[in-house]
Amino acid sequence: MDNKRSCSKILEASNYHSIPDMSDFVKTYIEKLVYNISLYVDSDFSLGSIEIVRNFSGKCELSQAITGVPSAYSCVDGKDDALVAFAENYSHLGIKSFDMLAREAILDFLNLHNGLFVVMLSKNNICELSLDAPKQNGNYSIDLAQYKSITVIPVTFKYGTVKFFLCES
Repeated sequence: MDNKRSCSKILEASNYHSIPDMSDFVKTYIEKLVYNISLYVDSDFSLGSIEIVRNFSGKCELSQAITGVPSAYSCVDGKDDALVAFAENYSHLGIKSFDMLAREAILDFLNLHNGLFVVMLSKNNICELSLDAPKQNGNYSIDLAQYKSITVIPVTFKYGTVKFFLCES
């Protein structure tokens, strides 16, 4: 089965099509995320229940801002063991702990995904966006007062769940 058909099945098996009020920007981001994870990380995954939330907080901020109109803030979070396995599956660098190398590998994937996303939007004459440098911080909290919507995209692998967040401005 080709990658696009596999990605369509992953989206169909989730609640992706039944979420009310999700913008086309967010839908396109999720579609591209599923494709890029399948292509660059691991094709054996499913989407958990995608949610639009009012706020969230986490322990390790791995993030990147997408600037332009529309603008967005994207980040990744999860339990250490799932993040380590994700980083290793993406990088193939022998990552065994949630250290600087694991964080850099995850940020590299986020930058790759966001870069391919904004290039696709530009190529399709939808909009011109830019990316800020990826960053990593400690504990964080984000709420709806800062954004138009906050979408949680849980990606479940055999080794655990990695959560992607897209905050649309």
